[in-house]
Amino acid sequence: MAVPVVIFVVCLSGGVFACARWLPGLAAGTVGGLAFFVVCGLAGGGLAVVGLRIYSVVNTLDHGAGGFFNRAIVADDLIQMLSQAGLLFGLAAAVYLLAPRLAHREESSAGVS
Repeated sequence: MAVPVVIFVVCLSGGVFACARWLPGLAAGTVGGLAFFVVCGLAGGGLAVVGLRIYSVVNTLDHGAGGFFNRAIVADDLIQMLSQAGLLFGLAAAVYLLAPRLAHREESSAGVS
């Protein structure tokens, strides 16, 4: 019972860390900060769903029957994983694209000679 919880926490933390580290900056302020936390949370949640679905497939194959049923189980879990994680990653991308951008220094200093 502790293994899925550990997988969820590790994948969620990894997704949040990756977004916080490598996403280009959003504008400062209430909206930019909220969008940053929403994007990081949704991306971390998507990665956690992927990790839990992979664990579910491995656990089912370890305790399941053989042959055709294994292929059906893997295909069904892959479809569910892609639909659930794709929804979270898509929402994260939409929030990120709609969030205000960080102003570049080149644009602000271009008018000053």
